[in-house]
Amino acid sequence: MFLRVAPPAGGPRLIDRPASFRRTRQLLLAAAALLAAAACGPAPARSLAFEWSLTPSPPIVGDAVLTLRIRDENGRPVEGATLRVEGHMSHPGMAPVIAEAAERTPGVYEAALTFTMRGDWILLVTGSLASGAPVEHRIDVPGVQPPAE
Repeated sequence: MFLRVAPPAGGPRLIDRPASFRRTRQLLLAAAALLAAAACGPAPARSLAFEWSLTPSPPIVGDAVLTLRIRDENGRPVEGATLRVEGHMSHPGMAPVIAEAAERTPGVYEAALTFTMRGDWILLVTGSLASGAPVEHRIDVPGVQPPAE
């Protein structure tokens, strides 16, 4: 950026702004370019239907298997998704339980996870479809109980 000042006798002269102004301008242009690139990424997943079940049912402290069925707006199985499941207690302070989901049959995904204590859990399913569109789904799992003795 340049400032025009009163011309000396020899004609117009431009004065360069300090380096800090040039650096700020470069950072702003870079930030704008990143925002534009992010806006051009994959579109979010359209309307998807999620059905889920846990084994054992009702869920107890210990090992469990989450089965997740995903269908598109036309009722067709959604194949080829890459999914991750994060299990969080409903209260803060507990380490999350993380599992990768594997596709067992077209549109049916399973994740083995371990409920580490009794109480209410929240399962966050995140990932992407085969098209690259992001997927996010929340599953509330109330009342995980201790195993029967």
